[in-house]
Amino acid sequence: MLDLRRLEMLLEVARTGSFAGAAESLSFTPSAVSQQMGALERAAGMTLFERSARGVRLTPAARTLRDHAQDVVMRLADAYAELDAMSKHHDTRLRFGSFSSATGAFAADAFCIFAGRYPDSVLSFSDGEPYETLAQLARNELDLTVIFQLDGWRTELDYRGVVACGELELECVHLFDDPYLLIMPSDHDLAVAGTIDLGDVGDVPILAAAPWHRDLEKACTEAGHRPRLDFSCRATGFEALQALVAAGRGVSLMPRLALGWLRQDLVARPIAGAPVRHVQAATQATRSRSSASQAMLEILIALTASRGLSSPTRVEDYFRSGC
Repeated sequence: MLDLRRLEMLLEVARTGSFAGAAESLSFTPSAVSQQMGALERAAGMTLFERSARGVRLTPAARTLRDHAQDVVMRLADAYAELDAMSKHHDTRLRFGSFSSATGAFAADAFCIFAGRYPDSVLSFSDGEPYETLAQLARNELDLTVIFQLDGWRTELDYRGVVACGELELECVHLFDDPYLLIMPSDHDLAVAGTIDLGDVGDVPILAAAPWHRDLEKACTEAGHRPRLDFSCRATGFEALQALVAAGRGVSLMPRLALGWLRQDLVARPIAGAPVRHVQAATQATRSRSSASQAMLEILIALTASRGLSSPTRVEDYFRSGC
């Protein structure tokens, strides 16, 4: 078996013309070089050097081996360089995900801030429901994603059932809490109220939709209320629920983050004991967090704090903040 280190030493002997010259270049003793070249000859099964008082000359076999060694060493250097580039590329790559209301409120801005700070990074963005971006995270298609969870959920176990992606261990960093608010027509009797008690809603139907309906039922039970929950309407977005509320079907709930898209003919008011979304940045716990993911996490923490999202905020203050 030809040893790579001995082939590299052979190239240095060929360049300097002697064992002593190679030894000085490589910081070895001449005897160590001589021993290694003897071992190389035995491995090759042929004489590689013609020794004399003035140095050594390469035999035809040694010159052939030298030419191949040059190719091998160059190819290996190219491989190391490519692997190094891939490693650096991977560490500067950011595949970032979020859910729609978070994207509109802060995640899109965070993505652009990252791009401005790190222009050489390779970036991609994916917007979807938490179970969708967590599925991408499980398939190693995302490095970090913004998600939310509710108190009634059993952390990632609920996601695991929807994602069906096997064992997905999450490492979550809490960003802020996002309470649900009651939305109603602007001419509703409670439109000018402060914090609303669910008992004040009376017989007006509350359009209940996933994923917060279980938490709403729990909040009602704990408060001793039995409001009229209407499960007859299903919607994939808050726009549809708002349209139903505006049409007079009832009232509904919408998270604070989505208030930027509140219709002008509706108002939102805080609810005592309302369901709360816990907004988090999630990565795979089984993978080390890249420097790019860490940098994005720091941007998310700073940005949400600067916009007042990480501390309790009145609905009116939220609107005035420009979020």
